[in-house]
Amino acid sequence: MRIAKNIIITIAIIVSLIYVLNLEYFVKGVRVVYLNGYTTVYIDDYKYFDNEIINTSNPKDWILHTNYNNYKEDPSFEEFNSEMETSAFLIIENDSLLVEKYYDGYDDSSMTNSFSMSKTILSLILGKAIEDGFIKGLDQKVIEFIPELKGKFAKDVRIIDLAQMSSGLKWNEATFNPFSVIAKTYFVADLNKLILDQPFEKTPGKKFDYSSGNTQFLSIVIERATEKKIAEYFSENFWQKMNAQNDALWQLDSYESGNVKAFCCFISTAKDISRIGKLYLNNGDWNGTRLINSSFIENSIKAKVSDIYGIGTWLTNYKGLDIAMMRGHLGQYVIIIPEKKLIITRTGKKYMDNGAIEITEDSFIYIDEALRIVDN
Repeated sequence: MRIAKNIIITIAIIVSLIYVLNLEYFVKGVRVVYLNGYTTVYIDDYKYFDNEIINTSNPKDWILHTNYNNYKEDPSFEEFNSEMETSAFLIIENDSLLVEKYYDGYDDSSMTNSFSMSKTILSLILGKAIEDGFIKGLDQKVIEFIPELKGKFAKDVRIIDLAQMSSGLKWNEATFNPFSVIAKTYFVADLNKLILDQPFEKTPGKKFDYSSGNTQFLSIVIERATEKKIAEYFSENFWQKMNAQNDALWQLDSYESGNVKAFCCFISTAKDISRIGKLYLNNGDWNGTRLINSSFIENSIKAKVSDIYGIGTWLTNYKGLDIAMMRGHLGQYVIIIPEKKLIITRTGKKYMDNGAIEITEDSFIYIDEALRIVDN
């Protein structure tokens, strides 16, 4: 009897602490991640969250390249894909699907989480909101849309500072720390409430400091400016016009709050997410229809405060080639090589994480394989 009483008391104390310390998000994280055998969020986790549907229209498959899947496999590359638990590897040359390979039970209809690749998508939405006149320009002050902005430099932060990751926001992007602010953003029931509590404590526009909080602030700006939800605005202006084969999903904090996790969690097939790469490769043109101003695209893939980041895109020069990338947690990539008219898409469960916020070595392994196939 005493044992049962002690168990009940212990449970009551634990439950009380969870609510007093606002650790409900942690419980959800344990349930979604650890109880499913993972140590971090993963590409199939969207099934455990509320999601907003991104409607498509007039779906069309990619045109197949004349040499579609006609290449000699490199055993070492296939071994690497096995080690990295790759789910999809695609090469698109001159807007035609050259290589299409799936692994570990995934196929062309499998939807996976893009994680931070969605930051590139949000930058597209920003560009469209500026083009449509809802936002005056990149230099407009954020406080004009979010008057409740906090911190010493709240009045100084511009939209470009959010977009190029140089806002001076107080933030910790430690994705493997379950108590970090980034972990909370993934599991809290009201994401924007959490975000709006984060202060801007350093001079904006001076230093690149990668932060998912910047992107979420940007989504708040866009929704207030357009008076439309991010998912709806993106569907109307892009997804429905890009002939996506499938409806996509965008993960929400909860149906009750209805805030899209703009910093991550756009869910689609590998072939459909590759369409974003095509839009960048063709400077905002989609099969003869301009979806976004070419100058915004060109500006997005130029280095800003940091030489590795533009506006929502990662940048590098490799083997003499200028490269722009969409990048996401665990190695989600859409890699754009304009000089080669090339798009390389990779999704999967692992990457060569070195603990730093930078382009990782595995990216270049996928690029090398694509160049080997294309050059031969």
